[in-house]
Amino acid sequence: MRTTKFALVLCCLSFIAACTSAPQQVTPISSAPITTLKADISSTATVANSMAMSESLLLRIPKCDGIEVQEKPIIFSWPNIETRIEELGDALWGYYSCDQPQADVVAFYRAHMPEPPYNNQETNWVERAEGSVGVYYNSANAWLYIWIVPQPNDPQKTYVIVAISYALINC
Repeated sequence: MRTTKFALVLCCLSFIAACTSAPQQVTPISSAPITTLKADISSTATVANSMAMSESLLLRIPKCDGIEVQEKPIIFSWPNIETRIEELGDALWGYYSCDQPQADVVAFYRAHMPEPPYNNQETNWVERAEGSVGVYYNSANAWLYIWIVPQPNDPQKTYVIVAISYALINC
């Protein structure tokens, strides 16, 4: 049992090191504003399913002040976000708005994600000009990514984008 735990910890540390040790290219901040996704939604059922998924994911994260489920996915400026979205292809996604400035929302999530009943272990946190992203792992073998970005039209409000992946790590 001890060997298994050691192997699992070593595997996870190797995965984290591989993901974080590569030099990160700093991308200039785009002047394009954050907007809601302008996807071709052919029926209200698609919006309802997206909202239902976001509402169900609220059970997995703490709720910031004034949290509201967003009807449509949020497009936000982040270096290599297309790659992250592709890597998280099987993830469950949730899109929210909070009635607080980004710095307050960041402090809230960093303080409350590790606490019961959520019990998420922070494995990585990145602060950028575009916002913040945290990567968490929990005992349900889930990886949780949480992007916290300011809303472009109101700096007193923040978008929170969550992706939860249950994909197994191949070591």
